[in-house]
Amino acid sequence: MSTPRLSVHLTNNRFVKVVEWKGDPRLDLREWHQEGKILKATKKGISLNLTQIKALIDILEEGIEDNRRKNQEFSWHLGANVFVSVRKDNPCIDVRLYWRPPQGKEVVPTKVGLCLRPDEYECLKDNITDIKSHLPELITVVPCYMRDDHQNQIGMLKCRNCNPDDYQNWENY
Repeated sequence: MSTPRLSVHLTNNRFVKVVEWKGDPRLDLREWHQEGKILKATKKGISLNLTQIKALIDILEEGIEDNRRKNQEFSWHLGANVFVSVRKDNPCIDVRLYWRPPQGKEVVPTKVGLCLRPDEYECLKDNITDIKSHLPELITVVPCYMRDDHQNQIGMLKCRNCNPDDYQNWENY
């Protein structure tokens, strides 16, 4: 992995980093651990692609505080089975990958992701401008839900990003 374009320390050993992975820009929300004087990435966290980053930024800029203050459940699909969610009676913001088990009808959470504590969420939100400035590629990203082929339900059902578990079987709906 190359040197990060941006590294924001959230708390403890948690960071948000704008990195390149195999030539593609990514946003890494990850926990790191100390080995001597070196910080090494752990498996605890998630890496988002440009479309997911754009959706996350849209959510953060719109603000989800109303849902948190009203103690409401909130879930937003970032694409490719990654969701941002707020649970009732929990002040944390969860950014997590979900999957649908074989013969399952609903997606369920995996271990891949990071639950941001309130102060970490605020730090992430406060650094959105820096994140956007280090990701100029975001200017050209159009979220799926704003694309011409998504102006009806069939477009969403055929999309690998919006409907990753069933995009090939969309006719069964």
